Amino acid sequence: MKRQLLSLLSVAVFAMCFIAPLNGRVAADRANHQTSTVNTTPDGFVLGPVVPGASASLVRNRNGITADVHTTVPDAGVYSMWWVIFNHPETQCTDPSDAYQCEFDLPDIVVNATAHISAGGNLNLSASLGVGGPYSGEVICPGFAGPCSGVGLTNPEGALVLLVIRYHGPATPGIIPQQLTTYFGGPDNCAVCVDEQLVLFTP
Repeated sequence: MKRQLLSLLSVAVFAMCFIAPLNGRVAADRANHQTSTVNTTPDGFVLGPVVPGASASLVRNRNGITADVHTTVPDAGVYSMWWVIFNHPETQCTDPSDAYQCEFDLPDIVVNATAHISAGGNLNLSASLGVGGPYSGEVICPGFAGPCSGVGLTNPEGALVLLVIRYHGPATPGIIPQQLTTYFGGPDNCAVCVDEQLVLFTP
């Protein structure tokens, strides 16, 4: 009987030693889910009125972030989405005049997330961004959009994430790949291009 009790006790101790670290790893990998409104914008910075019926979600874990946006757009054409990442908003964004945290501050990186050709009406966009890159989409900051550090996403669970939805005009034969992948891709030197909507996720 004593031998049986000792054996059971040994098994229990072994199980605790194995399961406890496993539970810790599961907790560390557990995703953080956020939701947000989708807002119009007059200039790519200011948050305008909420887009009726639109919604967005962001999933964070230590490996990266994934965004899903469900919105509506007035015109048919090409729409792109851009990541604007502030890895440490608590130190990067301290301007008290900002209407929202990091409104006019310099991010760590601005990079193309995805794009879609829409017939107008409903528009669904989804993208993921991993820690450290490399990033396949066009990077505009660092670049013409400003002297960002360019370090990419390093703090997925604590970063402020801004999504910019940009209109590139009607899908135009001969330049559609540029419309889908570059900030200034559009007919007539992107004369009709405009940042139309913003989605903000604060940590």
